[in-house]
Amino acid sequence: MQSELAIRKAREEEMHWVNEQYQRIGFKLSDIAQDLIAIALIDGQKAGVGRVQPLTSVDAELGGMYVLPDFRGAGVASKLVEFLVAHAVEFERVHCLPFAHLAEFYKKFGFDTVNDRGHVPSSILAKHRWCNDTYEHDTLLFVKYNLNVTG
Repeated sequence: MQSELAIRKAREEEMHWVNEQYQRIGFKLSDIAQDLIAIALIDGQKAGVGRVQPLTSVDAELGGMYVLPDFRGAGVASKLVEFLVAHAVEFERVHCLPFAHLAEFYKKFGFDTVNDRGHVPSSILAKHRWCNDTYEHDTLLFVKYNLNVTG
């Protein structure tokens, strides 16, 4: 029997679970009042989480992608990114800091290497430096442009 994979926005009462996942892997905690947080469910069980965090009126960051070990390989990360990208269309630029080995995965969703750092918020540039100083894997600086945004 095929498992059912669903993605939906997190609810206030689920924030303890969300931040428990982020604490476990050393990620910054989320705030439901500011962040768009998505939860993946397989047959009703929480399988993963991801978020879009606003940075400026035109910039956001896609991140906090985490799939629980028991659910890896089931397409959870793809569905989370799809959902979050579809719900972040009000931002002109959505930034992402993926590990280098995940570059092709994120390119499938329209992300690509930043060519002009002049439009990248300083908070993302600082986080990019921090990631490369902290993690053993190279971290890339990616952006996805939402061309349909009118300013």
